[in-house]
Amino acid sequence: MDSIQTRDLPTFDSDDDEEILKICNSSINEDKGGAVKLPTLDSDEDVEILQICNGFVDENNDNAEDIDPHDIDDGDEEVETSAACQNLDQYMRTLIEQTIASLSRDEMVHKLLDEKSPGPPTEFEKNGAGIKKKGVFDKQSEIATQLLQKIHTSSPQIKDFKFFDFYIFVPRFIGLGRQTIDRLKEFIEEKQEQCPSFLQGIQQDISESRVEDHVIRTIKCKNENSKVENLKQRVLNEKSETLFFIVHDEAHFAPKKHNMVDMFINDPAILQSPNVVLLQVSATPYCLVTKNSRIPEENCINWFTKEDSSNYFGIQDFVDNTLKLKEVIADQLQEGTIVVDEAFEVNIQVGSNFEKFLKLQYKNCNKNKTENKGRSEKNQLLRVARLHGLIMQYMKGLLKKANIPSHIYDKHFQSRTEELTGITERMIQDFAEPKNGEGKMILLRVMGKKEGQFFAKVLRKMRKLLKMDNMFSVVLDLDDEKTGMEDFLNEEINFLKRLQSWNDGGNPRFRPSTYKELHKLPLILIVCEKGKMGITYPPSLRWYDLRLRYYSSLSGVTRGAIEQDFGRACRYPSTEMLPTIFVSRLVNKRLFPRKRMKAKKTKFSYAAAGQRYDETSEVDDSNGVCKLDPDYSHHMHRGKTKKEFPSNNSDLNPYRSWTSGKEHWDYANNEIHANRYLLVGRPQIGKTGAFLHLAFLLWKELQRPKNTGPRSTEPIEIIEWDEVENDDMDERKSPNIEQLLKYPQVQHLKSLTLTKPKASPRYGDPNDKNVQKWYLEDGRTYPFPDCLKTSSLLKRIEPGARLNAIKNPEICPKDDIGARVSTRFENVYSDFCAKKLTHNQSLILDMNMCQANYTGTKMNWGYLLRNRKSFQGKWQMTQTPTLDPKIKLPPIIIPTSGRASSALLDL
Repeated sequence: MDSIQTRDLPTFDSDDDEEILKICNSSINEDKGGAVKLPTLDSDEDVEILQICNGFVDENNDNAEDIDPHDIDDGDEEVETSAACQNLDQYMRTLIEQTIASLSRDEMVHKLLDEKSPGPPTEFEKNGAGIKKKGVFDKQSEIATQLLQKIHTSSPQIKDFKFFDFYIFVPRFIGLGRQTIDRLKEFIEEKQEQCPSFLQGIQQDISESRVEDHVIRTIKCKNENSKVENLKQRVLNEKSETLFFIVHDEAHFAPKKHNMVDMFINDPAILQSPNVVLLQVSATPYCLVTKNSRIPEENCINWFTKEDSSNYFGIQDFVDNTLKLKEVIADQLQEGTIVVDEAFEVNIQVGSNFEKFLKLQYKNCNKNKTENKGRSEKNQLLRVARLHGLIMQYMKGLLKKANIPSHIYDKHFQSRTEELTGITERMIQDFAEPKNGEGKMILLRVMGKKEGQFFAKVLRKMRKLLKMDNMFSVVLDLDDEKTGMEDFLNEEINFLKRLQSWNDGGNPRFRPSTYKELHKLPLILIVCEKGKMGITYPPSLRWYDLRLRYYSSLSGVTRGAIEQDFGRACRYPSTEMLPTIFVSRLVNKRLFPRKRMKAKKTKFSYAAAGQRYDETSEVDDSNGVCKLDPDYSHHMHRGKTKKEFPSNNSDLNPYRSWTSGKEHWDYANNEIHANRYLLVGRPQIGKTGAFLHLAFLLWKELQRPKNTGPRSTEPIEIIEWDEVENDDMDERKSPNIEQLLKYPQVQHLKSLTLTKPKASPRYGDPNDKNVQKWYLEDGRTYPFPDCLKTSSLLKRIEPGARLNAIKNPEICPKDDIGARVSTRFENVYSDFCAKKLTHNQSLILDMNMCQANYTGTKMNWGYLLRNRKSFQGKWQMTQTPTLDPKIKLPPIIIPTSGRASSALLDL
């Protein structure tokens, strides 16, 4: 008898599971109307049951790839959408464009807008200080003092140094780099009011600040590489003189071997330098505390333990507050809660009208494609469904805010019959106040750049259509291309005036540079892909829309990724309302801790009385995000031992039994370093203020040195910040830091290979054998003939000779071509070149002009004319051309007539 292959289904742990199965296997009577109410999905397994029963899992492939295209590591790239799903997405975009065009042609819509549209606000409250905060909070000072005590214990030699300098490493994001620079500038300026010599080598005053040289973004480019190389040389050359306090902020980000950070902080020369104190800072430091960590356990400080109390409102507080408000009415959008938009989930779920419409369009867009979708592609279909479902929610929400009745606009959406959800309607109604121009921020998380660009395009078109150009702003943050602040000089320039009033008393030169300066602005901020970790958002952030995240599976999602994502909503309470977070059903179940009884399992055993079958019950303690893998497997893994998870959010000890992944810079490490420290604090808790205050305390410990080093350093020229931010670019080909020392390494030189030289447009291609023969064997000293056809030298030959040289090269010997070119400089055919001068010509000067503006001195070679306005700053005497020895830049001497006979360089 042939063996029968069976497919393992998830265990049905409760009556709810069986109900799910019944609903999925039964047909839904669409004529009755209304949505079927699904039972609560208690786990990832419940979701998997639903997906299997509705065809979202390829049952013919037990090893179906479990890839969720929205689950992205902080250092990884986005998963590309399949061609079939791209076709569907493009069709849906075209449909939306047609809907907007149809609305714009509706006379009834325009009539209602003309009757009810409010005028733009004209007056704005002026505030010269914005929302900038001053000073250090008590908890920040306490944490900084604790870190200083640990530094004293493990590095007692710090008091022996004469000078003190301070550097900060941050991830590659432009926005985070600029925010850190602004924070450091403000902090130095504040401290110098009491201690004028504090870091004056970095910033003596705000107008001559060199803070940019001390904030290093971890991206491979000329500017940042120069900063790192300069810092390394100083550390090695000033070992006995200067203490370098180096902060590695967001230290969990992309901890890969051979990248810029690894090549510096883990270089043996830096590790052994007694003049370095390295503080790593992170809200999710899990991959930094494994058994291979270089940080001594006693050098770690956790900002809050489970017993500490604070008014800080973090992720766990959102969970606890939501549980406390058991009768939460989602449409009321209570502050500080996590809400599932059930109406939105029903709109796009399997069996809904929209899902059926989407499947039909998928088939129409891919008629030649075999209908055999794997799990990855079906997840991408879910992504398309959620994206376009949410876009329509925002479109209908804006129409509702413009007082356009649904019976007027519904017909323009054609086959799209989803209803506007109460959550979206309430959010759009409340986020902008047209009378005074103030409002709240909606933070919308979108994964792909193209998705973000299209979302912003749709919102701006709807804003223009509904005559809301002055009501709310739309800012697009593309992660590694633009921060969104540039929009206020382009598409969002209408809102610049109010930002100038709110932040700088109406100063017309003010330009916003950070999100904090967008406080009170009615704004939909679209953050694409990875977003900006570490970025501080204004207190006016009221809604955090994560409905496009974590929708199909949590199998590839880590604790660190979720905590970084939700951390954007965390803050200390203020007069503003706390944010409300919108999430999918799936992530909602994972966030909330619970205990439930698993199904009984039958175990076979041998007892003294013979064989026995025992039924046992297992209890599964699902405790929120703590039960997720802390980081990605290439950063850390449990090895061969059983996974250990923490019992609460503050417990890091279980992760010390995990092992660093093969791509992590701590892989196979078994050493710890006494000068390395770790500060752990939840997102937006105030870690930056703590380590800035620690820099101030260290400076005071060194008897307040006036200089940052024994010799002054030249500022690094920042030409332009690189907009292409790819930390992984050629990571594995990056040079060893030892190759950047004063003298080259012999073994390294031997390993190098020569590259072929590039072709010269004037002299020819040195790789061409004919060109090599021309110069090396024949000994020619003038250009190769083929180059003369395009060379600018031919322009200097007489027109007739030039024409003959090109058309009839055979009429002149080979040896004479070069001679003609190099000797026939008779005339210059250019209006911009100096004309040929004869020896009989003399320089005629306008004496009135000279006496009024210049001082003339007769020299043996002619006249030297010196400008009277700049004379005192450049010259010592009028009679002789003697320069002032104190000048920084010499004067520019311009000859009034040419060199030789043509005023051109005689090459």
